[in-house]
Amino acid sequence: MVESLVITLREGIEAALVVGIILAYLQKTGRVALKGMVYLGVGLAVASSIAFAVLLQALGIDPENEYMEGALFLTAGVMVATLVVWMWRAARGGKQNVERKLDSVVGGESRRGGWGLLVFSFFMVFREGAETVLFLMAATLGEFGLWSLIGGGVGIGLAILFAVFFTRGTLRVNLSRFFGVTSVVLLLLSLKLILGGLHEFAEVGAIPMSKSVMAFIGYFVRDSSSTVILIALMAIPLLMVLWDTRRREEIPAAVASERAADRRKRLAGRQRDRAWQVGLTGVALLIIFAMGFTTVRGSSLVDPEPAPVAAVNGQITVPVSGLEGNTLAKFVYRGDGADLRIIVARAADGGLFAALDACQICGTAGYGQDGENAICKNCNAPIALDTIGLGGGCNPLPLEYRVEGGNIVIPLAEMARAGSVFK
Repeated sequence: MVESLVITLREGIEAALVVGIILAYLQKTGRVALKGMVYLGVGLAVASSIAFAVLLQALGIDPENEYMEGALFLTAGVMVATLVVWMWRAARGGKQNVERKLDSVVGGESRRGGWGLLVFSFFMVFREGAETVLFLMAATLGEFGLWSLIGGGVGIGLAILFAVFFTRGTLRVNLSRFFGVTSVVLLLLSLKLILGGLHEFAEVGAIPMSKSVMAFIGYFVRDSSSTVILIALMAIPLLMVLWDTRRREEIPAAVASERAADRRKRLAGRQRDRAWQVGLTGVALLIIFAMGFTTVRGSSLVDPEPAPVAAVNGQITVPVSGLEGNTLAKFVYRGDGADLRIIVARAADGGLFAALDACQICGTAGYGQDGENAICKNCNAPIALDTIGLGGGCNPLPLEYRVEGGNIVIPLAEMARAGSVFK
């Protein structure tokens, strides 16, 4: 339940933050007629995400698909960046745009912008929806029970609640400050998405990448760092709202030309605004606490201590008969001038897989285990246990071996060949 809640909350907040910014921006700049296109895009994206989940289940597609995730990340990152450009162009003469209200949507450019907002809203929400489906399938192994459903529903509900309060709670803040702050937020989010896309493609060797660059990108895409970044992206506009609320001047006791009914209406409007702002603050703090709690619990990465193995009769026998399913173990052979590390994994179906504890991108940084995956300790790339030894990208380097009597047997000559990797 908790894992499903965290996944849907983290992915949902990312979409809610972007959609909330664009809805608030349209409201503040007098383009409320375009909000319908945003809602239509969101609705189509939700329906498409559900259809995507059904399709994955029906076809039995592997949820750990780096090409699919990489394409989603890069496309979303580029679209967020182009949204900022659109906002810059649309915000020229922001005060005049506010004054013109609905007149600003009559021209052809605004209509084109409306279709652009539909496509943007669709893809941003669909990306998060598709990624949520992939993550949940990987986390639950396709067995999405009642408690997982409840946790996922709570996470999505909190994300929607944040979007509603964010949209209504920012209506009275300074327009130029709102635009400046949210532009920074969106550009940072765009950078995070693009880096995530590059990481996914580098994992499978689709694009060349050095160890140092992968380590840099990996810092931004690992779960704990990604959560901290998302918390910061939420906190920035929240602080802006609190700052504007604190600096707002009190309403005069009376205005000579103002009727009593108008004054009551004006005061009621201010009270509603403050109620939305208080609600935004409360919901944001609740979400920040929930995501922060999962982060401060610490990493769940398990790094097994390598057990020593020796060569006998020209071969190395690695005892793995007691290795349980979905478990990673490490062994070390002390060769000529280097400690040669070996990783062995038993998949859920009982299959055994072995490889060197190194890869062609990140070198000898090695792997740990988090849940059902091996995790590169340099760039945080997740590797399914039953793909260990396939090689390429960030997958552990292949090793020649055979399975005898429940043990892994490796020719000594193969270890001599692998020795150059660790020297």
